[in-house]
Amino acid sequence: PLLPSKVKKSLSVTSKTLNKTTGMLGQAAAAQQRRALIAAFVSSGGIVIASLGYNESDRSLLEAKKQASPVVKQSAAASALTREKTKIIPTRDEQLNNLTSGKKYDILVVGGGATGSGTALDAATRGLSVALIERGDFGNETSSRSTKLIWAGIRYIATSISALLRFRNILRPFDAIDDFISEFKMVQNAHKERRILIENNPHLTNWCPIAVPIKSWITWPAPFGHPIFASASFTLPAVFKFYDGMSGFSCPPSHIMGRDRAHRKFPQLNQDMKYFQVFYEGQHNDARTATCIALTAAEQGATIANYVEMIGLIKDKNGKAIGVTCKDNLTGKEFEVYAEQIIFAGGPFTDSLRNMEDPNSEPAVNAAAGTHIVLPAYYCPNGIGMLDINTSDGRFLFFLPWQGATLVGTTDRKGPAVSSHGPPESEIQWLLNETSKYLSPELKVRRSDVLSAWQGFRPLASDPNALPGAPISRDHIISVNPNTGVTFITGGKWTTYREMAEDVVNRVVGRSPTLSNKVTGPSTTETLPLRGGEGYTRNVSIRLVQEFGVSEETAKHLARTYGVNAFDVCLLTVPTGKRWPRFGRILVEGYPYLDCEVLYAVKNEMVCTVKDMLTLRTRLAFLNRDAAMNAAPKVADIMAKALGWSRKERNRQLKEAEELIGTFGGSFPNTEERRLSATITDLGTLFSALDVDGSGYIDLIDFKDAVRELGFPFKNDKEALVAFNEMDTNSDNRISEEEFLDWWYNDKSKSKLRSQLSKEFKFSTDKLGSGAKSRGVMFG
Repeated sequence: PLLPSKVKKSLSVTSKTLNKTTGMLGQAAAAQQRRALIAAFVSSGGIVIASLGYNESDRSLLEAKKQASPVVKQSAAASALTREKTKIIPTRDEQLNNLTSGKKYDILVVGGGATGSGTALDAATRGLSVALIERGDFGNETSSRSTKLIWAGIRYIATSISALLRFRNILRPFDAIDDFISEFKMVQNAHKERRILIENNPHLTNWCPIAVPIKSWITWPAPFGHPIFASASFTLPAVFKFYDGMSGFSCPPSHIMGRDRAHRKFPQLNQDMKYFQVFYEGQHNDARTATCIALTAAEQGATIANYVEMIGLIKDKNGKAIGVTCKDNLTGKEFEVYAEQIIFAGGPFTDSLRNMEDPNSEPAVNAAAGTHIVLPAYYCPNGIGMLDINTSDGRFLFFLPWQGATLVGTTDRKGPAVSSHGPPESEIQWLLNETSKYLSPELKVRRSDVLSAWQGFRPLASDPNALPGAPISRDHIISVNPNTGVTFITGGKWTTYREMAEDVVNRVVGRSPTLSNKVTGPSTTETLPLRGGEGYTRNVSIRLVQEFGVSEETAKHLARTYGVNAFDVCLLTVPTGKRWPRFGRILVEGYPYLDCEVLYAVKNEMVCTVKDMLTLRTRLAFLNRDAAMNAAPKVADIMAKALGWSRKERNRQLKEAEELIGTFGGSFPNTEERRLSATITDLGTLFSALDVDGSGYIDLIDFKDAVRELGFPFKNDKEALVAFNEMDTNSDNRISEEEFLDWWYNDKSKSKLRSQLSKEFKFSTDKLGSGAKSRGVMFG
């Protein structure tokens, strides 16, 4: 009775087959579930049906699917009997209407990163009215540019021991012990928060095995700058077991991997290792987790708005803060929002907020920049990461499998925080050099292997409002300005965002009788899953494949991004026209993102700009700068249609996205820092410049990329192909150095490219020589 008559007629399914099918899914005992799942038939000309909760809107969708493709599809997973539907939150326009209504909120949070969004979520779950504003998209600064680890801090144990055993502590033994205990407690809290985040949100997190290579029994210079760690190779197994125990052994157990097994698992690594110590840390897509925190706050009743910036503080006649002046960065409209309590959660940019509160305020936050690079997946074998605990400058360096690639980072550079993603070329080179230390000599770490690179800033905080002699916090800082009553929170780590949020709400509620009388109870976020987590199981990705006909890779991506809401994303898929996968058009080749994710994010998750879709809602720009560039026009078209943009606005959005993506590092050094042409001194180095990946020949992709970086981009692919074929005399789709030199001297077509190169790289004709002898000719 749940199926249209035409569909029922086309399905000839016996009761026995149904029992078998539902039994495979672990639902044989439930007749209601069996009724809900009218199988997924993907044999030739088969029909993919989902039948639960069938209504008129489902009927319309089903009819549309039937017209679009012989494959008929409507998801059984969409049923309310088997899962929660996407929880509807107000649109951005509706959120703005709430903000501008003149309502006075209990708490206003300024800053929509992990900490700010977590604060809004915590307060909302206690029954308080909450507003959250963020000047960009949620999590667009520090919270999306981390090393992607939910880690408890093994480094801090080592550094605290190293600090405790310094000779100078003979004169301050009690202070040294207090410092050590403080650091130890911080790590213990991080273990607790790591467990909470991972156990509550299996759809957003996973355990990542990380191997520590031990190259020699005695290491010198000693790690962490203390001689006691020179013999760390003998004690690491016990240290990591202790580390496991700090989390109540809730993580997979650490273990030793012998040399022979390591050779089998890591054939590309240097074979000269004694053993590998393997331990586990949590991992996530940080931008997605940050977005989910903000959206979960909205589910709990908070008013949240991205692209709303604080431009001023409103004070009463006594100088107390009672609200903020805001600006909608998408329209330029200004308005005021009032609240009983105001919390600044600006991360490394907190001081810029505090300067609006008091232009003479003392700095509270220093920033440290970290650069990460992304390399192809083969640098990180079999899903196992690696940690170098003793780099050339003493820092930790991670090599991590992430989103189908290898993430390498991070550096640590003090300096003022900026929003630009672009990292210094020197730090990219340092990361490449450190990476090469552990690879087999027969493998090269090439500059052209860098798919993307970016920098982010983390806050290093102190409390300017602390009393004289107060202890210095080694974790997060919560401080209240006694004049304005504004509270700010900064510092801490990604792992402890929930604890930080709970602490700052406790502080604000504790000193406000008005809020104390309104709260309905203590924080409940310790047991609250984030958006998409309620009802999630590890079988969601399998169900997506079976019930929607999407590829396994895409199904895993959707399940690990949207949780149970992935079913609603799949309801927007369209036929591929292929035998398999049946549904789900890929946004860009080589990555699992679907074009319908753009539409879903527009309709359900408040995405506003093309740049955010490519950097935060998908991670294309962070994974592969060129892939993001290729996908940008398609994303702009989808968003323009969904949001009703004019052609002018669509083009403006596309240009803005391309300019932002262009700031990421890629396979070439940043042209503003080092023009490629500056390194070219003769025909040999010119050929090497065009041979981007150092393969000994130039292919068409190398050719287009290098010519663009030299400053002579082709108008289109046809023009590039014509120029390429003029050099490729053997017609093997590869230009050898000999072919390149012959083209240079024997070019009868007087090509535009040769003319441009000759003009750019002037040379002395009396030094040319001829043929291969000219390879060393110097340009003047």
